[in-house]
Amino acid sequence: MEFRIFTLPFDEVSESFPDEIITQFCLNKKVHDIQSHFFQEEGRHFWSVAIKYEVVLKGEDKIRALDDAQKLLYDRLKDWRREHANKEGIPVYLVATNAQFLQMVKLKCRTLESLKQVKGFGRKRMDKYGRHIVNLIKDFYDSKGKAKPPEPPTSIDDLPFVTKK
Repeated sequence: MEFRIFTLPFDEVSESFPDEIITQFCLNKKVHDIQSHFFQEEGRHFWSVAIKYEVVLKGEDKIRALDDAQKLLYDRLKDWRREHANKEGIPVYLVATNAQFLQMVKLKCRTLESLKQVKGFGRKRMDKYGRHIVNLIKDFYDSKGKAKPPEPPTSIDDLPFVTKK
């Protein structure tokens, strides 16, 4: 969580404090706490406002904020979801939403209990998909998120730089 302090001087012309600065600042933030203090200095009036907040990111920005390993896990979850939804003949969002996968990645959900913290991932989804998702996440972290290395070539013809005649 971050913290920001604003000191707003009283504007004699408008007879108010310039609160639009704080309003503008808070547009893409989730405010957790605000504390204010009124004071005077050299005959001038001020409000000092302390804001504890976190930045609220939009969909693509949330994904960009993930580190490389988290992005890889997120992509693997989406790939699994696509395959699973295709087998069942249902839309992917019925398995889990992108937002739910983001929460799972951030929380590192390795237990069914931890999946209960994911907003909108209720009992039905838990019963139907929970074990698959938890196992996928566990396997990811057990292998440290690394993909399996490619199989070595079995003959010289399999090498990418060899031209066949």
